[in-house]
Amino acid sequence: MAIWDSILDILFPPRCKFCGSLLDKSSLDPCRKCEKADFWLTPVQAVVLGTEYSRCVCAAWYREPLRTEVSRFKFQNHPDHAKAYGPVLAKQIRFFLPGAYDCITWVPVSEGTLKKRGYDQAQLLVEETAKALGTQAVSLLKKTKDTPAQSSLADGRKRDKNVAGVYAVPDPSLVKGQRVLIIDDIRTTGATLEEAARTLRKAGASQVVAAAFCRTPRNG
Repeated sequence: MAIWDSILDILFPPRCKFCGSLLDKSSLDPCRKCEKADFWLTPVQAVVLGTEYSRCVCAAWYREPLRTEVSRFKFQNHPDHAKAYGPVLAKQIRFFLPGAYDCITWVPVSEGTLKKRGYDQAQLLVEETAKALGTQAVSLLKKTKDTPAQSSLADGRKRDKNVAGVYAVPDPSLVKGQRVLIIDDIRTTGATLEEAARTLRKAGASQVVAAAFCRTPRNG
């Protein structure tokens, strides 16, 4: 097994899942350079207020070099990145949202996207985040329409319209009276999280708070 691991390290050398740089065997994600990178959010930048959700906690700016690695995680078949991102987001949630939720869920992709991509990146992120928090994620939402990716739409109004009415709660009994923490990978305008939170509140959630691994700077 040790020999096979060494061969794999030669063929596929381990890379930092935050910047893509090569790692030595003694290094962990994030690498030493990324630990002090300028893409991490300060406490003032980490919390964004919402309407349907009371507040959203984020860990990092969606900008280079992290942006490339998050895109690889989301679009280029690198589900293993979730193992590095989950504990980082859990740390933010533990600090900013203690005692603010009863259960954790995620913003799901559509069945068409899941079939094409092979995995739901938000689900993987939430599962690793929940594991780091010592709990389990619960599937509460379903995406009922296969809409264009939000990242393909620059205008905020188009983003709002694109996600309007696309989520449903299959089992409202799991939501009624619950304080829900809903998680997504990236927060840009907040339209996706707002619509998902609205759906949860309509199904009876008493409160919704949110979290996202990255948030997009205002200038895009």
